[in-house]
This record gives sequence, C-alpha cells and structure tokens, in this order.
Amino acid sequence: MEKQQRLPVKRKYAQDWAKYNLAKTNEKRLFYELLRDLSKIIKEPRYEFGRPPIPIKDLFFSAGLKLYSNYSGRKVISDIKLARDAGYISQSLHYNTLTEFLGCPATYDLLQKLLIISAMPLKKLENKFSMDASGFGSYQHEKWHTVKWGKKGNHKDYVKGHIIIGTKTNVICSAEVTYGTLSDVKQAPALLKKAGVNFNMEEVSADKAYGSKLVYRIIKSIGAIPYIPFKHNTKEPTENSPEIWNKMFLYFRDHREDWEDHYHKRSNVETVFSMVKLRLGEYLRCKTYTAQRNELLMKFICHNICCLIQEIYERNLHIDFKRCLQLFIDQKVENPYPDGALGKY
Repeated sequence: MEKQQRLPVKRKYAQDWAKYNLAKTNEKRLFYELLRDLSKIIKEPRYEFGRPPIPIKDLFFSAGLKLYSNYSGRKVISDIKLARDAGYISQSLHYNTLTEFLGCPATYDLLQKLLIISAMPLKKLENKFSMDASGFGSYQHEKWHTVKWGKKGNHKDYVKGHIIIGTKTNVICSAEVTYGTLSDVKQAPALLKKAGVNFNMEEVSADKAYGSKLVYRIIKSIGAIPYIPFKHNTKEPTENSPEIWNKMFLYFRDHREDWEDHYHKRSNVETVFSMVKLRLGEYLRCKTYTAQRNELLMKFICHNICCLIQEIYERNLHIDFKRCLQLFIDQKVENPYPDGALGKY
C-alpha cells in the first residue's frame, strides 16, 4: 500500500508582508510629509531687525533630509532644492549654513524635544521598554567596532548614543549623546526621567551595565518593573537594600525561566541600533563633538519617522504632531519623581 503523500505545510509569518511592502514602497514620500509636519511645530524666534534669518523649520527639514539620504552637505543640496520646489520648505540654503545649524549647541535641546514628540504618536502602543548604548565613529577614524573589540582607535574620537526604546514598535522614546568614555549607567536617570514622564512604562529591561540600586529605584518610582540581570558575585538581599532590589533578586534567582521571558525583550534595543546603522550609516560625517551629537540625534529622529510610517500601514495610525506637542507641554518635566522616591543608594 503506497504511503499517502503529504502536502508541504505553508509557513505562517507574523509579519503582514503586504502592509510591509506598502510601507517600504511609500516610505520616502511619507518621510518628506512627516518631516515637514514635524518641522511645523517649531516656533520661530521673533524677528526684529537686520537680514531675515533662514527659518529654523527649513534648517531642521534640510538636516533631516541630509541624514535620511546619508549624503554629504554638498551632495544633498540638489535634494533640498527639489524639496523647495515641491513646497516642503520656503527656501534652499548653502551647505555651510546646514553645517552651522548642526554645530550650534542650542540645536541639541531642540532635537531632544522633537525626538520625544516624534515618538509620542506610538504612546498607546508601548508599555514595555528597553535601554542600552552604542558608539558611533566618524570618517576620520576607525569604526566603533574596532575601538570596542580591537587594539586600535581611541574612545575620545567617538560619541555614544544612549537610548530607551519601545519593544513593540522599536521607536526611540528618549536619547542622550555623550563621549565614548562615559559609562552607560550614569545616563540612565536622565533617560528614564524623560521617558517616564511622556510614556506609560510598565517594564524596563537592560543589561548588567545598568545594575545599579539607583536605577532600580528610579524604575520603581515611575511605576515600572526592572528586568536587569544580576552579576554572579551579587550578595544576598539585606534589610539595607531597596525593596525592589531584593524582590527582583529573588525573582531572578528562583524563577529564572519566567524572568528570561521578560528580559528577552532587551534584544530589541540591539535591533534598533542595527537599524539605525544599516539604514542611516554607522559613521558620523561631522567633525566637532557638538555637531556629532546633533547629527546622531537627527538620525534617531529619522529612525522614528520610519517607524511611524510602518505603523501607519500596520495599524492605520493617524499622526498629529500638534496634539503630541500639546501633550508634551502639559507634562510636568521638572520633577517627575515623588519626594523621597529615590532615597539613599
């Protein structure tokens, strides 16, 4: 009796490839539109006398176009002129003007706010977050990979991007850019402060570099649960240790499999760094430290816009940056932690 031939089982994918294809084939067009909409919420300084300055909206849009295309300042001028003719900006600019915008210290604060606002349309989709840091080199020096794992290079020639991301959409919710020599854990309070105010954080996962009692206290104070692995030489819980520290240590020790299910989401932050470096380049073109910080923040904003485009097709998402701006303004960003929440550490 002949064996009955089985038909091959059709593999099922979690990704809806039809929507994915639509997002990618329309990405560049929608990137222009969302970048313009985001630039519209920028408030221009009051003009009093002298030569009229170039609008900050145009500078921001042009910088985003430069970083998205991964071109040098000179080569992106043609795209900027096309954007002007299409009505996305009011006037084109010289590439030196674009360099000056990225080299201005005040640009960093502006880009940090716009980065948070660019992530806020996905606020309702995210409740689990992860944080980490990665280095970005420049064309004048070796790759960050060589500095980290090789014998050549110097950390002072690199900047490090510290980010918190939502693990469902991979959007960057807050970021800091520092020298490559600064430790990851020192940037965690500032990252958690900004993300905790603007997003509903239920879980935060991170690697051992963030295994500080202060970080545990901050995560607890914003209503989230920390999933950070303990080092092998960590001492047993004591009465002097924070309650959240002792609780998570016992959970880590006695329920490792369940703990790993939550901690596994941390791999998404590695995916985000890979997405930024592959899509927007692992090098920084600017030469000064101030300009490199702004350039990297602008790359993070471009990444967020690409995440928004994907969600527009995946979930029929409507983007309203003006409403996000109002929500951002209404938040109490000065002191999000209750008095005495952090205690001693």
